[in-house]
Amino acid sequence: MKVLHVITGLNVGGAENMLAKLIEQGGADQLEVLSLLPPGPIAERITARGVPVHSLGMRRGMAGPKAMLRVRRLVDRIRPDLIHGWMYHGNLVASYSRFGLGRRVPLVWNVRHSIPDLAKESFKTRAILRLGAAISAGPEAIVYNAHVSRSQHQAVGYSSGRSVVIANGFDTARFAPNLSARDAARAAFGFAPGVLRVACVARLHPMKDHARLVRAIGRVRNAGCDVHLVMVGHGLADPPRVLQQVIEANIPSDRITVCGARLDVADWLPGMDLLVVPSAWGEAFPNVIGEALACGVPVVATDVGDSARIVGAQGIVVPPNDTAALAQAILAFAARPAAERAAMGRAGRERVVRDYALEKIGAAYEELHASCLDMALYDDHSGEAAIAHHHNAR
Repeated sequence: MKVLHVITGLNVGGAENMLAKLIEQGGADQLEVLSLLPPGPIAERITARGVPVHSLGMRRGMAGPKAMLRVRRLVDRIRPDLIHGWMYHGNLVASYSRFGLGRRVPLVWNVRHSIPDLAKESFKTRAILRLGAAISAGPEAIVYNAHVSRSQHQAVGYSSGRSVVIANGFDTARFAPNLSARDAARAAFGFAPGVLRVACVARLHPMKDHARLVRAIGRVRNAGCDVHLVMVGHGLADPPRVLQQVIEANIPSDRITVCGARLDVADWLPGMDLLVVPSAWGEAFPNVIGEALACGVPVVATDVGDSARIVGAQGIVVPPNDTAALAQAILAFAARPAAERAAMGRAGRERVVRDYALEKIGAAYEELHASCLDMALYDDHSGEAAIAHHHNAR
């Protein structure tokens, strides 16, 4: 089967990383990728697997007639058997791209966002959500990577008939416990002996709530716990002045490292003591939670999206937007005996291997694509039943 993936962009992010992992996993499908924005660093991972990457070179929010004409010509040339959209803009362009092909090409949408409060979303995002809801009966399947995300989108009008939850998958050979990672992390970030190593891996965005984490770490340090915080993510190489001021007011310069997105996370993440995901809203299934658990690293996360479901007993979950609760959770973790922390790490690793291994998730996507192709070929509702069976099995 020839599959065309249409995605908003290929910078470092959850959806982009998941698409790259599926491609790296391999399979029977023949793949090509269309990025609406200019290619980012994830494009290199995709092309390294021999998968062509096309780009419209669009600016954010700019989808003019020339870009749409290029989409039409590209799809006519590729002649995909199935079109799979990723993220809101990618889903809409994927929907547009199958019109006028002269044959029924099945369509899959992939939604990677949660919407607990529409008021927190920008005007443009609210508008694209309304448009998506209006045409959401068109795809043969809508994939959500989180149960909470599916419920929230259906509450604002997204079709429920052909929805399925497929969680993020993880390369448990690449993300794995590694004793030498302690040294790699020390070399990368300059940890002093005996400090509690805390990581936050997230792009710079208000919903990621970096400033709240910095304030929480300040409280933890004031309580007598020596913490070194590492914040890694796109946009953090040169933090905005407001965030920099919060950092300077709460954490000594030798106990914090802030840097841009890195592609070597698997090398040093197993050498951390704790991952913290302080998001205020918007998360569905944060990839980094699964990566940390696969590495045997416990997690403190806010109860946003499916984070609580993923973390389970292998970490601590706190309400979002609560600095005191976040600080108390980190202190509670630091107070646990080393043996208990290690047991949490082992249990987290076992859960990811059992429930979220990339091989299992990749097979789920191929099964879904096959059922959607059957739906298009036979032009009946058998595909709907297959999707329902696929979801119930999970």
